[in-house]
Amino acid sequence: MKPKRRGASGSDSTHEVNQEKFIREMTKARRLGRDDVYADAFRGLCRSGTGDLDGDFAPVLLALDHAFAEKAGDSRRLMRTKQTLNRYGTVHTLGELALKSKASDGFLKMLELGVADATAEMLVLKYRDQFDADVILAAENRLAEFGVLDHGA
Repeated sequence: MKPKRRGASGSDSTHEVNQEKFIREMTKARRLGRDDVYADAFRGLCRSGTGDLDGDFAPVLLALDHAFAEKAGDSRRLMRTKQTLNRYGTVHTLGELALKSKASDGFLKMLELGVADATAEMLVLKYRDQFDADVILAAENRLAEFGVLDHGA
């Protein structure tokens, strides 16, 4: 499956404007020391997807990239995820994240900022028809391990 090129079509312009607004809010909130406003903007950005798997994952990656880039040296945390996404697409990338033996830094950051509903694992469950059973089970187990999902739900 070829990765979808985000932002290539004009129909994404409204989402891009909203996403830019959230990024500006995050930047301003961080500068002013308003962690509450930062978290709200981060959550808004993560939830600004387009209602399909690619479109729902893109703003999550953007939000995490912005959050990690704020700390010196942390912008490289997502480098492997971005490379995998560009080479193999969203389904493969989310599958890899769900199957990891331990939770990713992105997963932990998402929980810290109250966006468990937009984690890679939750996206696997939301779009379960696109994933193999072992990936779905791994996503369920990770979410249950962190108390986000009752196992078997």
